[in-house]
Amino acid sequence: MKKMLSTTLFILSMLAFVSACIAKDKLFCSSQILANRTDIGFTWTVVSRLSETLKNAEQRYGERDLSWTLLGVEFSDLKQPEVWYPFIKDNRKHIIIQLTKSASKNEKEALFQLSHEVIHLLSPSGPKGSSVFEEGLASYFSIINLQKLNYDINPNYISEKKYRQAYQLIADLYKNFDQTEVKIKQLRHQTEKMSDITPEQFTKAFPGLGKENAILLAKKYSEWDVK
Repeated sequence: MKKMLSTTLFILSMLAFVSACIAKDKLFCSSQILANRTDIGFTWTVVSRLSETLKNAEQRYGERDLSWTLLGVEFSDLKQPEVWYPFIKDNRKHIIIQLTKSASKNEKEALFQLSHEVIHLLSPSGPKGSSVFEEGLASYFSIINLQKLNYDINPNYISEKKYRQAYQLIADLYKNFDQTEVKIKQLRHQTEKMSDITPEQFTKAFPGLGKENAILLAKKYSEWDVK
């Protein structure tokens, strides 16, 4: 009898868990992504959010490089999200967004990570790595995109000091210069990759920026030693 009661309680708890996971306003159920059918289509998933997030990024900063094929989104056991080039050694221009395992259980975190990585889809840098400017823009966009989705979020949500400082560099551009997004689009038209924008191009686009900040924005993010 006790075993039967225990089994019944387990089943009921699992049903309650599944019910909560597939509720209309939830995106994730453990490590699964579930699109729930509705009268007008399906509930939001990380994949459909990717479409909306990419649209927002392109409207702000220009269209993505369509020579790259976006394969989709997956979760991994990495500590940080990333864009992955799975067949780059075979010269296949394929790209995947990888979110962390913990984000599969946290809607806000998943969309925060997704928003950051979407910026890297605009002009993928491949093995060369991204610039401070690109990482700063990704950090900045991850905040404003979630604010647009009505999430309670601010720059303090960015946990790593280096990313917070990169965020601030972009926030300062928005604060000190008019038509920042127009100028970013113009800069992207001048180079094949966002990560290749030079200090000279930054100072021309943003008069008064200062040589030191221009050099920093153009610097490879992996080479930036934050104090």
